[in-house]
Amino acid sequence: MLPARSISKPTLASATACCVWNRFSLLPHVVIYIGERLCHTSGNGIEGGALFGELVTAYLFLAGVGAGGVAAASVADLLFVREPFGADVVPDFAEKRPAERLVAGVLALSCGALALGAGCLAADLGRIDRVLSLFTAPPVTLMNLGAWAVALLTALAAALALARFLYVPWLRRCAMVVAEIVACGLAVVVAVYAGLLLQTLSGVRLWSSPWVPALFALSAASCGCALLMAGALFVEGDGSVRKAVRSAARVDVVVIVAEAVAAAGLLAFALGSDHAGVRASATSLMHGPAALPWWAAFVACGLAAALAVEVGCLVRGHGRSRSAAKAVAKAYPAAALALAAALVLVGALGLRAAVVEAGAQRPLELQEAEAPASVPSENEEAAGLRSAPSAEESGGEGSATGREDVTLWSN
Repeated sequence: MLPARSISKPTLASATACCVWNRFSLLPHVVIYIGERLCHTSGNGIEGGALFGELVTAYLFLAGVGAGGVAAASVADLLFVREPFGADVVPDFAEKRPAERLVAGVLALSCGALALGAGCLAADLGRIDRVLSLFTAPPVTLMNLGAWAVALLTALAAALALARFLYVPWLRRCAMVVAEIVACGLAVVVAVYAGLLLQTLSGVRLWSSPWVPALFALSAASCGCALLMAGALFVEGDGSVRKAVRSAARVDVVVIVAEAVAAAGLLAFALGSDHAGVRASATSLMHGPAALPWWAAFVACGLAAALAVEVGCLVRGHGRSRSAAKAVAKAYPAAALALAAALVLVGALGLRAAVVEAGAQRPLELQEAEAPASVPSENEEAAGLRSAPSAEESGGEGSATGREDVTLWSN
């Protein structure tokens, strides 16, 4: 027992420190809560999770942006830039033509988006063996093919970008043309794959509509045009850059109109269905949890505002003389098209968040019990990627919440 003289009396400093500690002792709980929100899948054993978490939504968005960017940059190089390669190429990247630097920047950004999306996918799976199962687990299914397509497109985009940033004298133009054509094919596979994966998942009737993969593919194409338009802000506006950017804007106008038609088709399918689950999805899209990302982000920003800005730029540039159009192209359209590109990206994120939210955030008993004939092999493989939670993790039968906690990999 300590002597009485060794026990110090409370001081103002110690009392203040105690109050500060008590106040900030909630910080670990806040950090844990944020971590759970980022990884709130049932495979991780966290209760109250949504059908799909933010990680899956981020993956769907980043994969679409990356695939669209690789395709747009490759097509721009094939049609407009035609960058030379070999011993006579300019070794210093800063001295290359602005259009060449624009294509290289879009490729690098697209590669980063694909890699970050793959990281979100791996984080949602939670374990390295589940990630490896995407590439090795038989039989070959849509999930395997999509994982391989994302991995190959990421590697090919990195190679296409590095070939432009680095001096590679032995590289030939014909090899780059072949690589860009292959990259365009893989980009189409990745863009369509995300929507097809949702369509083939049993238990959510909204995603069974063919409008879902069509919307995702069109959105990816619009995101690719957006990256080209935004990149014009960071390079000099010479003739090749203006031609590529204005062509991207023209294509994006057509794509946005097609997106609006597909969105109307999805809404018509949801509102006209007599299925309880689809009606719940329609309610969520119209004035429920999915309404804000659908109407504010996707429809208002990604469709209406982006289309208005792009059409305004194209009409204004077309209505002026050639000399005046050059002056306007250096000031107004570059910044305005960059604004349109930002609106397109906001709309793409809102689209995926709304579709996931409308299909996932309600009781699964509203959905059809029977799966389509082509689904069992997909579900059997997906079920093997996540182990079933134990009784302690699930909290027993008495802890069931008002909705099911399932993830992309435990369907």
